[in-house]
Amino acid sequence: MKPITTLALANDAIRAAVIEDPYTAQPTVRDFKVLPLPTGAVADGEVINEEAVTELLKTLISKHHYPVENCALAYASRRMVFREATFPEMALEDLKASLPFQAKSLIALPVEESVLDFVPLSRETTDKGPQLKGLVVGVLEAGLEKTAQSVEKAGFVLTSIDAAAFSLARVFNESSKNKTEAIVNVGGNITDVIVLENGKPVYMRVVPSGGDDITDAVANTLHIPFESAAEIKRRIGLQNVVGDDRLRQAEEVIRETIAQLIVGVRNTLNFYAKEHSESEISGVILTGAGSLLVGFPSVLASSINKMVRIGDPFGQIKLSQRVNDDNIASHAPDIAAVLGLAIGKRP
Repeated sequence: MKPITTLALANDAIRAAVIEDPYTAQPTVRDFKVLPLPTGAVADGEVINEEAVTELLKTLISKHHYPVENCALAYASRRMVFREATFPEMALEDLKASLPFQAKSLIALPVEESVLDFVPLSRETTDKGPQLKGLVVGVLEAGLEKTAQSVEKAGFVLTSIDAAAFSLARVFNESSKNKTEAIVNVGGNITDVIVLENGKPVYMRVVPSGGDDITDAVANTLHIPFESAAEIKRRIGLQNVVGDDRLRQAEEVIRETIAQLIVGVRNTLNFYAKEHSESEISGVILTGAGSLLVGFPSVLASSINKMVRIGDPFGQIKLSQRVNDDNIASHAPDIAAVLGLAIGKRP
């Protein structure tokens, strides 16, 4: 198969890769790019400034010669909902057609304004006949369409759109075999929590908080621009600050805001534990741009009382000499979802 372009649009940047031999045993990353976005161009996965986003995407084609005929997009939003569900076995096409009627009691979204999907995970035989267990996914159609349109206006042929959470699950499925682990992916406005049992996703939730919420809190407290607050956040993280009142204020609000995010993660993991007492989560794989906050992994580990390891997204991926020379390893936490679009079966 020809190389594909994979994309993810986040608040801070467009992340893109060209991947050869996609959907094979070992795809190869030929090129990757992280293109910073102006503040406000994308918010919560939705394109706000279409002109700025489209023009930046066009440079991938005109300047970097990314292939246009087969493009895959990883999409994430705090308005994306995942719910476990069991349905009588039927043709998948028929089951998906029935979702607008079935999902009203499952997802807290206006069904008539949403895109719905069902991802089967297992088949069970019960006294009611064969059943399909899986995840119902719902997302507001308007935001998804705006993002897809921006990609296509740039000149890409968009052949698949995947929830970033499923893409992440594929990236880490091999390293989670024979155990139960949770992926905690800290993005801009959201944190995806994905539980893998023996490498397969069984539970997903979106915590509506991320790294940009911390930056906003610092900016509001110190009355400074978002970009300046982001630099302070990167510099001090969760380290103890002495001798500078403004930096102490910043550190205090960083700790307060990160505590709220951690409470959301802990509550999500606790809810899973209550519903799945037979399957204890052994540890957490930490990833996402927001996970780079200095001191965050150890604070998270102590707060949830579990081992936390930094996710390595390259286990199933070969890297060309070019991307190694461009130091793709430094982007390991924030590029994982882009890589996962080329792992597994062809969509």
